[in-house]
Amino acid sequence: MTHLTSRAYYKARILLVPLGPSGAALVSTMSDAGLREVLIAAPASHPDGVLLRQIEAPETQLSTETVSDLAASTDMMVFLGSRLEETPDEFVAAMASAGRNQGTLLAGVLVGVGGWDSEPGSTSITVLRRELDMLVTVRKSDLARDFIEVLKGGTREAIPGKLFQHPTTGATHAQ
Repeated sequence: MTHLTSRAYYKARILLVPLGPSGAALVSTMSDAGLREVLIAAPASHPDGVLLRQIEAPETQLSTETVSDLAASTDMMVFLGSRLEETPDEFVAAMASAGRNQGTLLAGVLVGVGGWDSEPGSTSITVLRRELDMLVTVRKSDLARDFIEVLKGGTREAIPGKLFQHPTTGATHAQ
């Protein structure tokens, strides 16, 4: 039996959707830590529009796409944030609805989550629980970045046959 363990066989198309300023800060932290090959989406002025950029691109290099077209070209949407009261509930609902219509997996990653005790935060967690297929909470941004790497299919530096291991300097591999 052959096992497909190399990233060369599959790489998921991931769309990160920052949930307010805390989500944008997490995206910046993850980009600085080396997260690549994911798209970032933000609300546009038109209700059916989305501002889009590659994670490694400057925030000024944006393109605009419709929510439905973007959902059709995405395998998974990951909604990312830490402050529930900052969550743009209408945008989350619109993106999730378009994704669900296309069969896109909808995930939420909350890092060191706060704002539970506010009315907007309480509303937002209800929206996230209703709209998403999975909701994960982690304590640190590096855990969220690693989770997204796993969903994506591993890093470019992953060792074939050991998909989620990073090569380390001086390490020897037993054959």
